[in-house]
Amino acid sequence: MVLITSSKVELADLWSLADEWGPEKIILVYDPDTKMRGVLVIDNTAMGPGKGGIRFQPTVTPYEIFLLARTMTWKCALAGLPFGGAKAGIIGDPAKVDRVAWVRAFAKEIKPYVPLQYVAATDMGTTEMDMAIFAHEIGDMKACTGKPVELGGIPHELGTTGYGVSIALDTTLKLMEKFNLLDIDPKEAKIAIQGFGNVGSYTAKFLDELGYKIVAVNDVSACIYDENGLDIPKIMKELRKLRRTIKIPELSDLEGYGKEPRDKIYNIPVDIFIPAAGSFTINEETVPSLISSGVKLIVEAANIPTTSAAEKILRDKGVWIIPDFLVNAGGVIGSHIEYIGGTEKQAFDYIRYKITNNVRRILMKSFEMGRWPREVALEVAKNRVRKAMLLRAGAIEVATEAYAREEYDYSFESEES
Repeated sequence: MVLITSSKVELADLWSLADEWGPEKIILVYDPDTKMRGVLVIDNTAMGPGKGGIRFQPTVTPYEIFLLARTMTWKCALAGLPFGGAKAGIIGDPAKVDRVAWVRAFAKEIKPYVPLQYVAATDMGTTEMDMAIFAHEIGDMKACTGKPVELGGIPHELGTTGYGVSIALDTTLKLMEKFNLLDIDPKEAKIAIQGFGNVGSYTAKFLDELGYKIVAVNDVSACIYDENGLDIPKIMKELRKLRRTIKIPELSDLEGYGKEPRDKIYNIPVDIFIPAAGSFTINEETVPSLISSGVKLIVEAANIPTTSAAEKILRDKGVWIIPDFLVNAGGVIGSHIEYIGGTEKQAFDYIRYKITNNVRRILMKSFEMGRWPREVALEVAKNRVRKAMLLRAGAIEVATEAYAREEYDYSFESEES
């Protein structure tokens, strides 16, 4: 496992990323006509074709895409899905280039690997319309998920990832309350959400519907805060009306809220902090502010939002961290339902079922063993991938013995969520 100590690795050092799990392929592509630069990392396909979104941002690096692909390996394994881990990135600002041409160019360059080795999806900077373009360029609707409904898709714009995050937090708080492990009254807990894009906004929406109090949110431009709780339905209504192209300070109905610089989100007194923005936002520079704010629980809605160094500091202070590849699997679980031709309702029902039982299982093991949730979740995911790799290699007897040793408490799956 490569430790997260920095957000950058030189291109010449990409070989250093290789370990017992992968990556199987790191593909760098360039299109001379559009000047598009892209990267595809297929990390591990022992459990199925590599699954992961296409990130379209000017800050994309091969190292970041590798870390995200590795996260997808663990996420799909932990969720029990027939997918491996992969991720792709287009290096550019989708608002400043011909995005249609760039997505088409990227699809054309990686077409030999899709969909047998890689199945795409949306991510930061890409939408259901980009998936439509991608699928048509590949010539196969199995090339990606998160497509428009008209193409048989279940768009991520429906909030599948955010829904899963809300279920994960709700399940976590109920369990911790039951075992007296966290001094928080769930319905009085103050929650801050960093990042108000697709994942953050729908996390807020579904948590609000569950009766939780969101006191602060931010985006790239500003932070808004109300210690009595934000009016999430009003905010969501404005964002829908304005087609999500607006920034927080420009929302016309929010005059009642104090607007602060975006990084104020780290200093606001809260019980629960949900990073739902980019990678590495909780780091050695921001973690002291989080600790001072009194945060007791971090629920990672974003992928790899916390560096290894920051996580160690938080653990030493007794802050619980529920890891990304457990919490934010709602998107890929919904993608699996789309992949097999299911419906939107089936997707949301399956997300609730999977997330509830996976969080319950990992946290119960964590409580019983006195270990942190990330350690337990990673061990479960690794065991599943290892067995799949043994089966792929034909080591049937070894794999059978490994399966026999695993203890699984099926009572979790029979409990009401």
